[in-house]
Amino acid sequence: MAVAAAPPSRVDVDQLIADDRRRRRHRTWAAAGTGVALVAAVAVTPALLVGPAAGPAGLTLPVGGGSPSADASLCPVVEPEPSGPPAPQQSYDTVRDRPTERPDAGVARLTLVLRPALSAVVPAGLSVDGTIPGCDPVQFTYEKSHWHYYAHARLTGSGQVDNLTVSLIPTAADEPVGCAAAPDPRTCTSRRLPDGGTLAIGGAKPGEEGAEQRWAQVRRADGTTVTVTTDNYHIEGGENGTKRTFRFGPPPVLTVAQLTAIATTPGLTLHP
Repeated sequence: MAVAAAPPSRVDVDQLIADDRRRRRHRTWAAAGTGVALVAAVAVTPALLVGPAAGPAGLTLPVGGGSPSADASLCPVVEPEPSGPPAPQQSYDTVRDRPTERPDAGVARLTLVLRPALSAVVPAGLSVDGTIPGCDPVQFTYEKSHWHYYAHARLTGSGQVDNLTVSLIPTAADEPVGCAAAPDPRTCTSRRLPDGGTLAIGGAKPGEEGAEQRWAQVRRADGTTVTVTTDNYHIEGGENGTKRTFRFGPPPVLTVAQLTAIATTPGLTLHP
């Protein structure tokens, strides 16, 4: 009995691999929260975890509310009920074994590191506040499906209303090094760090007049990618059926050098 030859596969394996890498590069920068869309989305993120500091015997931390160095506990964050099935955890290969630290412990540890780091670079006269509803202090949260921690903040005062985001994510095994992974390689410069890691820095003025963003990304030698971004984008309207519009304030107050100082803070790592 004659058997017809199998039709050629229409699956382009190389293209599938390239598409997956591109999605993961986008995920890394989306996790970093460039732009106000992700700042606004903090209220609906389905996997926000905070740590042991939420209880009466919790860890004492510095707090935002105009000064990231006063004493206060971590804010408890209630996880909203998911409207559908939970997002699957990403399974990409990483340059070293994934961290085993409990997310709640990681949130507390990283928040303790971040707040003094912000105090060291944010100019006097600017207020530093978190964006989690009902919680003024800046603190990290954990997003389970992508294995990453992030913290959103707003810097306000003297006409400034800047967005700032710090994210930590396990470095993918095939992640491009330096400017190859940047959102806009044309505005990027990179260099090797003394510990064997890499630093990529840059900025961009997207199409809208007045829009500006700056960023610094550190690929630590220990397998942690730290991304710090700031921008001057704001959304106005959208309530009660009103039209949502973008507004742009003065250029962000934090320089690329100051973003780098945050990104290279020793304690901002997934492998303490």
